[in-house]
Amino acid sequence: MDALMKAAAAAVTGAVLALLLKKHSPETALVLSLAAAVTAVLLALPAVRAAVEFIDELADAAGLEPAVLAAVLKSVGIAVVTRLAADVCRDAGQSASASAVELCGAAGALYVAIPLMKTVLKMVEGLL
Repeated sequence: MDALMKAAAAAVTGAVLALLLKKHSPETALVLSLAAAVTAVLLALPAVRAAVEFIDELADAAGLEPAVLAAVLKSVGIAVVTRLAADVCRDAGQSASASAVELCGAAGALYVAIPLMKTVLKMVEGLL
């Protein structure tokens, strides 16, 4: 909970300062906003690690294959990074770049899901 409060404080402080700087120095405001976002993400990493460890324990208890869990976690990671990068691009006024990042994120998530799709295909073939 402490990390969440610190991350929220860093993000809000960065956003307010970036808003104040935007009139005089848009480039500095963008860098400040990006630094605040990176700080918030770094503060959230311990919570993410704890959640991943717990999910690993659940997967072991449920008997899930590590490849299945890895694909899901990678897809979530891709989604988070894609969202952050696209938002930064939009803040910089680059909506085309944001759309390209989102397209690349979707392609990356599909690529990571290929092993899952192959497993499903093998299961379906086994039923036929």
